[in-house]
Amino acid sequence: MARGDRLIVYNGDLAGRVISVDADAWSRDDVIKVIGSGEKLLNICFSDQFKSALTEQSRGSVYIVQDCCYRACKQHSINQTLSNNYKMPDNIDIKQLISNVIDDQGARCNAVLINFSGGFQDTNLEMFKWILYPILSCNPVELEAGLSYKEVRTSIQCRHPQGTRLNPGNLTQALTSIPALQSKKNIKPFILDYDQNNLRLSVVDKGFLIWLAVKDRKELLSMLELPT
Repeated sequence: MARGDRLIVYNGDLAGRVISVDADAWSRDDVIKVIGSGEKLLNICFSDQFKSALTEQSRGSVYIVQDCCYRACKQHSINQTLSNNYKMPDNIDIKQLISNVIDDQGARCNAVLINFSGGFQDTNLEMFKWILYPILSCNPVELEAGLSYKEVRTSIQCRHPQGTRLNPGNLTQALTSIPALQSKKNIKPFILDYDQNNLRLSVVDKGFLIWLAVKDRKELLSMLELPT
């Protein structure tokens, strides 16, 4: 089931009355247009190299793109529309800009992990904490593609105290409850999604995904009292 169809799945009376729009799907051209709109409003011009590199390194996160452009403008004292067109320098440090944006999200991301790991209540299995184990253990490329149910189960069973005796039903129940838990914990935007049709666990907050890519995973696992 595609994420865009879930509004209708959970609200059947809307069938045939609404059209789903995936607000998280931003193509490269879409992001370039966002930058271009800002350029016109401020009467400035970023280099094609800057726009291409920022679009690629932000992994399609329009929030990160906008924040990086904002910070680049602040660095060069651009606070309003300029009377004459200004060409932004070619040597803007994109990696540092993204790093600064991600660092500012650090406290929120840590809090999200801690809140999510607590689940709905204390339980012996601590399934929601263990769902984070494969998320924090795999490499960024695998994580961006999403993890299959089999990959998640195998990863957890390898290190969970119950090992292969862990009931798959408990894992499935926890995975399908991911949206409800994030809603209850007021996690906005959601960081995880589980596709019940394709049995796939994905990170849907791209800012969170980039933050994970630059963090010390062992430090995060240790923080959640998970095996390192």
